[in-house]
Amino acid sequence: MFRYGTTFVIGAGASAEFGMPVGSELAKRIRQSALLENLGTKNPNVGDRFFYDTVTRLWTHETRQKAIDAARTIHEGIHTAVSIDAFIDRFSDDEDIVLIGKMLIAFEIAKAEAESSMAPAYWERFEADPVAVVGNSFGTPLTNPDDTWIGQFFRILCDGVRDPKDIGNNISIICFNYDRCIENYLRKQIAAAYRLPISEAQQIVESIEIIHPYGTLGELPQTEYGYGDGKLTFGAKHDHQLRLEEVAKSIRTYTQQQHDPKTIKRIHDAMEQCKVLTFLGFGFNNQNLDLLRVSNLDRAEPLLPKSIYSSGKGIARQVETTMKRRISHLFRQEAVLSLEQQNRIHIEYDQTCGDLFRTHNMNLSSFSRAYFVDIEAENRSQRVLIPSRQDD
Repeated sequence: MFRYGTTFVIGAGASAEFGMPVGSELAKRIRQSALLENLGTKNPNVGDRFFYDTVTRLWTHETRQKAIDAARTIHEGIHTAVSIDAFIDRFSDDEDIVLIGKMLIAFEIAKAEAESSMAPAYWERFEADPVAVVGNSFGTPLTNPDDTWIGQFFRILCDGVRDPKDIGNNISIICFNYDRCIENYLRKQIAAAYRLPISEAQQIVESIEIIHPYGTLGELPQTEYGYGDGKLTFGAKHDHQLRLEEVAKSIRTYTQQQHDPKTIKRIHDAMEQCKVLTFLGFGFNNQNLDLLRVSNLDRAEPLLPKSIYSSGKGIARQVETTMKRRISHLFRQEAVLSLEQQNRIHIEYDQTCGDLFRTHNMNLSSFSRAYFVDIEAENRSQRVLIPSRQDD
């Protein structure tokens, strides 16, 4: 299991290991789907027919132009923002842009889940041949999920845990991604590891503190296939059963998140109480850092965690000072870090999330120490070995 009080902050780079698009790629796909030009002519230019059909279904002829204008605004301007979230926030007072933007997010994430390594069609191929060479319809090469960071994460998570109800009771996960890859993987593997039905495994996953600041595509149904429970199955096809307007209700903008005190408190509790903080595929942009920051709360300044780790794929060493300052400012108002405090922050440049787990496996795992005790059994003394967990 992980060390007590470990908090994971998950960014887009973590889901990239499953074949999900990172911020820039997601923005490109949204831009394409939002293309609605020359409508009403013989040669309309429509980026995605399903999305256009959804717009025509939801907006009457009299009101449709507002939705089309909103889609056009996103198509023409999304490349000017660091992410789709930031772009929508720019127009937080425009209800049509917010709704169209959230529907586009839901649409592209649903399509991406269906083309990820955890989609049933691809995952079943890996189960049949763990070293199979598999590519999705976008041309993205896929990796067996067991060989990515989440496979290593799961093995540590369950190490030494006999009762599956105890899984994850000492960690928190703050996931800034809309996808449900973490939940989907955990429930499937818990079911396999402990011989449980998928419904029981899902209940265990739901008991783990997993926070999605910007929401997700919604809770997974307690079935692996079909649309069960009126919820969107992982990897579902985008057909007439997919109601983007319903899925979009589970997506939150940055402005909406700021006015969600319950979720904000959960985020702050996870940050304040953590002793080990691990960033996986996180971009460290200001918008997300603002949600994590606990140094500006109206109470005693929290301590810097004992250990902080971050994957560093795509991060240049030249920004190390800035990186460490941004991380420390999550907990401290002071700008100057002592040498001892700097040494607590480990940024693994050029390492993926999977690489980070391979490097810091022992640093992230709880320390196990066994001891002998004498007990009376069947009228005779017997010495048994008792395992215990403690963080060194």
